[in-house]
Parts: sequence; C-alpha cells; structure tokens
Amino acid sequence: MKIKFAYTDPLQLSETLQEYGQVTRITQLESGEGSYSMAHKNSSSMAIAEISASKPLLYEGWGTSWSVDFNWITPMRKANYPFGYCEGFSMNDNSLGGFNTFNSKPGDSWGKYSESCSSTACMLDKKILLDKLQECKASHAIENLNHAMGLAIDHEAFSQLRRLTRRDLAKEISNPSKYYDLMTICLEEGSRRLFKKKQAKNQRLLGEIVDLSHDPYKMSSPMSLSEVCQHLNVGQASLYRACQDTFGMGIIEMMTQVRLEEARRSMIYHTTTSTCDNNTIREIAIRFGFKHQGRFSRRYFTSFGELPSQTLKRATLL
Repeated sequence: MKIKFAYTDPLQLSETLQEYGQVTRITQLESGEGSYSMAHKNSSSMAIAEISASKPLLYEGWGTSWSVDFNWITPMRKANYPFGYCEGFSMNDNSLGGFNTFNSKPGDSWGKYSESCSSTACMLDKKILLDKLQECKASHAIENLNHAMGLAIDHEAFSQLRRLTRRDLAKEISNPSKYYDLMTICLEEGSRRLFKKKQAKNQRLLGEIVDLSHDPYKMSSPMSLSEVCQHLNVGQASLYRACQDTFGMGIIEMMTQVRLEEARRSMIYHTTTSTCDNNTIREIAIRFGFKHQGRFSRRYFTSFGELPSQTLKRATLL
C-alpha cells in the first residue's frame, strides 16, 4: 500500500501509522503545511515501511511489543548535515539503527529525520531473529543487537536488503525469511561507529529532553531553561548546542511545540455536544502549560493555521 497526502498537522501521520500497529507520536519541527508519503507491507512475521516528508519530523515511540524496528535512510539529495538521528545515532548512507527497540518497551525510542531523505523501517519478530542468530552462532551479531546504538555497514548484504525492501514495497513480501538472513549478516558484519565522550553524553541528553518534553507533570508547569539544565545536571550552553544541532531549535522552543501538539491532540479527540466550548479550550490550554488563553490561541494559529475553537468545532463533527 502506498499513500501520499498533504497535511496541516502531523497528527494525521500518527493516526496513519497507528492503523499498522505503531503507536507513534510525531512532532513537526517546522511550522506550516507539508506533504507526506508512506509505502507499507506486512506479513505474518514482519513488516516494512518507507516514509518521507517535506518537513523535518520527530518520531517517538515507534517500537512495537513484538518486533525490532531496524531503520535506515535513503538520501533524496545531497546534504552537508546528518540526514537524521535514531536514538542519537547519526544516520548516514550506510547506517543501520533501531537497536533500542530490542531491549526497551514500545515508546522508549525516538528518531528525527530531515526532508532530505526517506526513512525505511524493517520490523522483524524479536524471537525469530534471536533464534536465527543463535542457530548461526552469530555471537558478534548478538552482541551488536544487545549493546550497539547503531552500525555502519559496508557489506553487500545491506545493499541486497535495500533492493529486496524496495521491490517488496512495490509488490508483496514473498519471502520473509530472506530478511532474517540478510539482517543476520548485517548485524554480524556491521561495525560500531565510535563516539567521543562528549558525543555519547549529548546522545543521552537528547533522549532525556525528548522524554522530558512529554512529561505530563512538567507540561502543566513549563520548566525554564535553567530548570531544564538543573534537572539534567548540564550547562546551558552545551545543552542548547546539542538541541540546536539535532532538532534545529532551542530547548524551550522544542518543548513548547510539543506541548502545542499535545494540546491539539486533546482537542481533536475531545468529545463534546457543543460546537465550541471555551471552557474546554481554557482547560486544555492550562493542562499543557499555557496560562494565557489569548497567547495560546495566537501560538496555536501560527503553528497549525487555525484557531483552537476551529479545531474543537471540527472535532465535534467527526
């Protein structure tokens, strides 16, 4: 199945992915309408999806309870910056990420991808994959699966995996076991990209910022920059640079955008019998840390192109 559509907010993207068993929160890191395309296929033991968007997006919680969600990118044009990050692991042409979904619960993972590439996810059954690795005595692959953040792979198996995925996305998945064979080779032959101590620290901090952005208690009383830094035990300058380099915006700006989108999600899924309930808008705004309803409405309109009252009215018609 292949879909392509324009969107005014990324909640549509989350809903589409949820139809295929992935409960994913998506934050658009640039305001304004964008376009999005996705191709998806699944079988009894695996699934694949290729996603591209015209705006940089932050994906969270894209793991499932049954799978390891391996990720790689396909450049759409040249870029002088990383095409994306998978749990802090910078994604280049030969990068394979997504290992955190092997040991963590769904929702613990995150990835940020630019508009300069498409992102492919290959979801393999955890038990089947581990049985395959143990059967092959692929000890290096098991070590990488358990402890690597990502791998750099310069091996023909990775090229075969890409070609197979592209073909099956256009047709049907005819041989699921082939994916397990190729991934076994990729895990066994891939090499870890070594990080300097500062880079490793930044990766950890970025994950904590993402988690903090969605903390319901912190949302209701937004933290200042100094409070965020104190909470993470890090200096403002280094934390700001890490966030700016990865997400293209400052810490507070990013957290504000996440709160706006969570408020929007609450209004879209809110059920009410009235066409517009100002008390509901006020309650939702306060819940996500916007104490002044007028300023909330202006920020909301700038991000989504409509007022909160228009969102709530549209929600009652669904």
